[in-house]
Amino acid sequence: MNYAWATLLFCLLLLPVHAEEPTGIQFFQGSWQQVLTEAKLQNRPIFVDIYTNWCPPCRRMAREAFPNPKVGEKFNTYFICYQVNAEFGEGLNVARAYGVQSYPTSLFMTPTGELVHRAIGYGGIESMITQADHALHLPKLRQFRKLKNRKQAAD
Repeated sequence: MNYAWATLLFCLLLLPVHAEEPTGIQFFQGSWQQVLTEAKLQNRPIFVDIYTNWCPPCRRMAREAFPNPKVGEKFNTYFICYQVNAEFGEGLNVARAYGVQSYPTSLFMTPTGELVHRAIGYGGIESMITQADHALHLPKLRQFRKLKNRKQAAD
């Protein structure tokens, strides 16, 4: 019996230890109202992915971009990220409120939910990062880029 435990322990010690792998976008789990509350609390802008189940570019974006570490680093650093299906639940109301008619649609907003920039379709990982950079350079979101830069410099 002791031999079995010793063997098991030895095998576990041989397993490689991995540092936490970089991860893609971490989407906020909760209601739209909770997203707005969290964004105000953290004073961070909001990124919303509005998709449908039948949309091939939506599925491609979910498969390629959302798990990508570069995309995750950019979006998780600067935004509260949220995802809604435009055809179900509160996604219907969110899509309607922001006039979404094509999918996927990416919305970039102030912490109060004011729409600042809209990107329609999926043009690849670099395009997503470019859209985020563009949004962060617009006057209503520029302050959040500066706040993050100051915070990173202080760390």
